[in-house]
Parts: sequence; C-alpha cells; structure tokens
Amino acid sequence: MFSPIWIATALGLVGGLALAYALGSVVLPRLVANAEDMLLFVRLAFAGTVVAFLPAIFLSLVVGGTLGGAWGEYIFGRLGFPSSGAPFGLAVGVALVFVVVLWGGGAVAIFLGKALVRYRQWRTRT
Repeated sequence: MFSPIWIATALGLVGGLALAYALGSVVLPRLVANAEDMLLFVRLAFAGTVVAFLPAIFLSLVVGGTLGGAWGEYIFGRLGFPSSGAPFGLAVGVALVFVVVLWGGGAVAIFLGKALVRYRQWRTRT
C-alpha cells in the first residue's frame, strides 16, 4: 500500500520537525537570554520559523530527498545493502534539510530583531 519512499519521506519530515523543536528549546533561550526585549525575539523567531515552513517542506523534499537518497544508496551499496540505502538516506536528507531551513528562518528573524532593537536605540540617542 505505502512504498518505502513515502514512509521514509514522512519519517524525515516528522523527524526533522522533532529535531528542530528539540534544538529550538535548547538553543533559543540562550540566543535571547540577554536581550532587553526577550518576548519580541521569541515572537520573531516563531514568525520566522512559520514563514520558512513551506519553503522548508519544498526544499527538504527536493534537495534533501535527492541528495539523501543518492547518498544512502551509495553508502549502503558499498556496505552490500543497496536496496535499503535509498529510503534511509532519503529520510536523513529530508530531515536535515528541513531542520536547516527552519533554523535559517528563525535565525534570520532573530538577527532582524536585533537590528531593529539597535536601530531603535540609535534613534533614541540622536
């Protein structure tokens, strides 16, 4: 009914989302801990992640699936298991690209927030 490719893709997306959430709950408080307006940065990080969600799905399926599947087939082929390598590599590639794009959206939003805060401080001094 379901092919291993579809199952690997779904597992890659779910695993990437879980990994992004786990990394976010560890790293995000450290990024915004010393900020004056911490709530602003948390909201901006969330907004940047939401904005990056659809491009993350697209890029993870296209780039991560292609590169991960080829990588998995090559590595597992060298080990003597060529048929099981493509789904494993596909899941890993989709998950990694999904995490990187989601984190990129959140990081860009945090850096824009920091620039906004510095601009506000500069405007109040002049």
